[in-house]
Amino acid sequence: MMLWRKTEKRHPTHAQRLFHGLVREWLWIGLLLLPFTAYLSLSPGLALNNPLYDSLRRLTPLPVDPRILLVTIDDPSLKKLGQWPWPRSLHADLIDRLSAAQPAGILFDVIFSEPGDPTHDKRLAESVCNAGNVLLPLVREGTASYSQPGAQMLPLLKCAKGVGHINVEADSDGVVRSLYMREGPPDATAPQLAWLAYEMSGELSEMPGEPQQSITQSWHREHAIRIPFIAPHARFPSVSYVSVLRGEVPPEQLRNRLILVGSTASGMGDRFVTPLSSTVGNTAGVEIQANVLNGLLQGRSIVDLPGWLAALMATSLVALLLGLLLYRPRYALWMTLGCMATSLLGAWALLRLGHWWSPAACLIGLLLSYLIWNWRRLSVIIAYFGWELTRLDNEPKVLPERRRAPASKGDVLQARIFALEQAVSRTRDTRRFMADGLECLPVATLITDPKGNILLANRIAREVFGNVLVNENLLEQLADLGYPPLHNGVRPALSALELVEFRDIHQRSLRMELAPLLPAEGDVALGWLLSLTDLSKEREAQQHRETMLRFLSHDLRAPHSAILALLDVHNGESPVFAQIEQQVRRALSLTESFVQLAKAEADGYQFQPTLFAMLVMDAFDQVAVIAHLKGIHLVHDLDEADEGMVSADQSLLTRALFNVLENAIKYSSSGTTVRLRHSSAQGWLECRISDQGPGIAEEDLPELFSQYRRFDSAQGSEGLGLGLTMVKAVVERHGGHISCESVVGKGTTFSLQLPLLDD
Repeated sequence: MMLWRKTEKRHPTHAQRLFHGLVREWLWIGLLLLPFTAYLSLSPGLALNNPLYDSLRRLTPLPVDPRILLVTIDDPSLKKLGQWPWPRSLHADLIDRLSAAQPAGILFDVIFSEPGDPTHDKRLAESVCNAGNVLLPLVREGTASYSQPGAQMLPLLKCAKGVGHINVEADSDGVVRSLYMREGPPDATAPQLAWLAYEMSGELSEMPGEPQQSITQSWHREHAIRIPFIAPHARFPSVSYVSVLRGEVPPEQLRNRLILVGSTASGMGDRFVTPLSSTVGNTAGVEIQANVLNGLLQGRSIVDLPGWLAALMATSLVALLLGLLLYRPRYALWMTLGCMATSLLGAWALLRLGHWWSPAACLIGLLLSYLIWNWRRLSVIIAYFGWELTRLDNEPKVLPERRRAPASKGDVLQARIFALEQAVSRTRDTRRFMADGLECLPVATLITDPKGNILLANRIAREVFGNVLVNENLLEQLADLGYPPLHNGVRPALSALELVEFRDIHQRSLRMELAPLLPAEGDVALGWLLSLTDLSKEREAQQHRETMLRFLSHDLRAPHSAILALLDVHNGESPVFAQIEQQVRRALSLTESFVQLAKAEADGYQFQPTLFAMLVMDAFDQVAVIAHLKGIHLVHDLDEADEGMVSADQSLLTRALFNVLENAIKYSSSGTTVRLRHSSAQGWLECRISDQGPGIAEEDLPELFSQYRRFDSAQGSEGLGLGLTMVKAVVERHGGHISCESVVGKGTTFSLQLPLLDD
C-alpha cells in the first residue's frame, strides 16, 4: 500500500513535467515557425500565390464601365481592308470619323514602327492634331530605352494628346497579372497609356500604387498595380474598325466614350496569357488596356499591401493559432480551419477594397502549426501512455495474469500496443474477479453509481430484494423493502442514509452498511458499496440468551434465596444446615458470575457521559465492607470534583471496577493497602489498581483473563475464574485496554485504559 501511494504521488509530477516540456518545445517551434511564415509572405515567387489570387479574383469581378468602347482591328476588317500594315491614311480617316462624333478620348494601341508613305504620315499627323485627344503608345526597346520613332513620325507624336507605355509584367508562371503605372529611363519615365486615358475622362485621383526607389540605374518602375480583369463571360462593348471607317456606327454610340483602338485579329498584334486565358484564350493588348482603364474609372485598381504589413498579418494569424492550440487543444482542427477561413475571407475582403494580400504563406504556416502540433501532442501522449503502462506493469500483481509474447523492441508503437493489450487484459480479468468475488460473498452486496443506480448485485442481494436489481434505483428498492427512514417519501442522498438495523417486510433483521468507492486520486465518490447482513438467526439466538439470563437472574436465584431464608430460621440446629448454606451461597455466586459475564458480552450497553470519579466512588462503597472485615486499607487519589469524563455503561463499568478491587482485597493479607491511581494523557484515562498480595507467576499472566482459569497463587480463595473475563469484556466494549503487571511476593497491578470524551 505504501508503494502504491508513493507511485501515485509521483504521477502528477511526471504529467506536469511532460506538459511543461511540450510548452517549452511549442515556444521554440513558434519562434521558428513565425519567421518562416514571414519569409514566405515576403517571397513573391511562392507558387501558391498566383492560383489563390486568380481564384479569389474570379469571386470579385469588375462590371464593365459603359464609357469604354473598343474599335477592333479584327478578321473582317483585315478581309475588307487588306493585309496589315494598312496605309496610315486609313488611320487618319478613322480618327476623323471618331473625332466627328466627339468622343472623350481616343487611345491608339497600334505601333507605327514600319516605314510608310510620307504623304500618309503627314495626313495622319494632321488628323491627330485636329482631333486633339489622341493617345499613342510607347514600347520598350532593349533594356534601357523606349523605341525611337523615325523623323517622319515626330509630327505625329507632337500632335498627340499624350504618349504612354503599354508594357505589362508576366509572373513566374508566364501569366500577365500586373504592370507599372510609370516606368522608363530614370530621366524620362512615361505613364501608362490607360492612365492618360483615365485623366482625359475628367476623374481626379492619385495614381494607384506606391512610388519606389529605382532598382537599376538604367530603368525605373513604380506604382505597381494588378490588372483588375472583368469576369470571363463579360465583354467590353466593341465595334469593328471597318464599320467605323465606313460610317456604319452611329455617332451617338461614339459620343463621350473613351475609345480604344487595337488589334484583336488572330495572329496579329500583341497577345498575352492572362488569368482569363483558361476560358477565353489569349488576351489582346488593347483588351488589357481596357481592363486597366476599367479599374481606374471605377476606383478598383488592385495594389499589393506593403511587405511588412503582409508579413505582420500572416504571422499574427499563425501566432494566434499557436496560442489557441496550447489553450484549447481539443478544438485544434476547428481552430485551424477557422483561422484558414479567416485568412481567405480577409484576402477576399481586401481584394474587394482594392488591396491584395496573399494568404498562401499564412495558410502554409497554419497547416504546419496544426500538423506539428498534432505530431508533438501525439508523441507526448504516447510517451505518457508508455510511462503509465510501464508503471502499471511494475505495480504488485493482485491477481495472476496471462502474459502474451512481447512485441519487437525496435518498434516503439508496437511495444505500446502490446502494453495496452496487457493492461486491458488485466482490467478485464480484474472485473471478472470482482464480479465472481461479489457473487460469492455471504452477505447481500450492491454497487451503485453516485446517483444510486445499481450497477452490480450479487446472488444474496437478489434473494433479499427479490428482484434483478441492475439498472434499478437503490433508494426505491430500500423503500420497497421497508427501510424505515424512507417511509416518509423523502429521498435523501446516499451519503446521508442512516446505517441502522431494521426489520424488513418479511420480518428479517437486516443491518445496512455503506461505504464510498473513492478513486485513486481525489476524494469524490465514484459510487457506493452497500451491504445488507441478515442477522435474523443472531437476533433469535440473542433473544434465547436474554431469556436464559432472565431465568438465571430471577427464576434460578429465587429458589436459592428461599433456601437461605429457611436456613436462617433453623440456624444452629445442625452442622448440616451450615454446609447446605455454604453450598447454596456458592451456587448463587456462580449464578451471579454467569449473569454478569453474559451481560458484559451482550450488545445491550447503554453508554452515556459519566464522571469516572463517581464510578470509582460507587465501587469503593461496595467493597468497603469487605475491606473492613479483612482489615485492608483502601486508598485512591481522586475526588468527586475530578473532571475526567468517559462514555460508559455505568452499571457494567462499576461492576468491572468492583471485580478488580474485590480480587485485590481477596488475595491481600490483613493490614496491607489496596491503592487506586489515575492519570490522563493524549485523550486516554489510565486507572491503576495495586495490591500487596502474593502476586501472579509470570507464566500465568498470558492466561489471566481466560474463563475458568485458576492458578496456584489463588489456592485457598473461592472463585470460578469468570470475574476477570467479565472485566476484560467490559473494558474492551468501552474501547479500552486492560493489562496486568505482577511480581511474586510483592503484589499485582491492574492497568485499565479508557478513551476520554472530547470537550
